[in-house]
Amino acid sequence: MKKILLTLTLLIGLTTVHGQNITYDDFKSLIPSLQSEKWKSAFEMSKKLLTGAEKDTSDFKAIVLYVNIYSAAGMVSQNQMTYKELKLHIGQFKGQKIIMSAHPIGKNENNTLNQTIFSTEDGKNTAFTTSTNAEGTHIFCFEKFNFNNKVDVSNFGGSMVRCGGIVEKIETNPNESNIWILRLSIKDAFARKANQL
Repeated sequence: MKKILLTLTLLIGLTTVHGQNITYDDFKSLIPSLQSEKWKSAFEMSKKLLTGAEKDTSDFKAIVLYVNIYSAAGMVSQNQMTYKELKLHIGQFKGQKIIMSAHPIGKNENNTLNQTIFSTEDGKNTAFTTSTNAEGTHIFCFEKFNFNNKVDVSNFGGSMVRCGGIVEKIETNPNESNIWILRLSIKDAFARKANQL
């Protein structure tokens, strides 16, 4: 009887671990590391949250996925992770839902640093963001969003905008320099006010 109870306990424990959903509190726990630019800490915490949450389709998981990629790029910028390690890690995220950081809407297409620029390219609606560290000395991600439908920017007023979609392509800097680290292409993109999670 004890063996049966032990087996059931282990099975229930494994089911719980593999069925984990990421919560708002989980996401919130990453913010201090991100604000203080402790990339390794943010990376390890977000990686731990993603482990066992494969079936989670929530927006919180999609945001944590972005935090994981962004903090990995931060580690590369500080020589805490190699490009080889980065490529190996981020390759698994292709085809997954991702939601980026919130940014203000910019109007100058020549300056996309930490702001989102909406435009039309070859008749298709796109948006572009360049995410950096706080000082703007390292570009972690060039982010391009391809929308299926037209985005009416006037709906956002003066609010911050959060874009997301499905990871279509992830490219690393072919020169492996720290000037810029990653390029992300997102398909089936959406844009929403930052407070509409």
